[in-house]
Amino acid sequence: MEPIVAFFLLGEAGVLAALVLAYFLGRYHKGRAHHYLMLVAFLADVLVFKPLMYTRAGIAWGSFPWEGTRIAPHLFLSAAAAVIGLVVVVLGFKFRIKKGTKMFMPPKRKLHKILGLLFIAVWSVAFVSGLLIFIETYLP
Repeated sequence: MEPIVAFFLLGEAGVLAALVLAYFLGRYHKGRAHHYLMLVAFLADVLVFKPLMYTRAGIAWGSFPWEGTRIAPHLFLSAAAAVIGLVVVVLGFKFRIKKGTKMFMPPKRKLHKILGLLFIAVWSVAFVSGLLIFIETYLP
């Protein structure tokens, strides 16, 4: 396995761990930590790992569509997760209330909470489909 592929695998596993931790921070009303950890995890995924993985796929398999792979559903799920995640981040910024060093979500947070769960679910399914592609490609 090439080092860049291991970097992708470990990076995406780290993003998953950060998303789950950020979710629980939000559930336990640790708004500031939830806010910044979720933002860092989302931006690392969308701005670092996804573009690098897409570029690597182009190098490995040529131009899209990559015949013989299950990449199309994975790309659709990844794109959907990115869009849902962006909406969740915007809602988080729009509805937050800062009081001193604490951040709160008013009662309108319901949509942010529901879409946040949907984001983590879609992102996790995309992660699992990516793992299946990884196993098919790099493990005998």
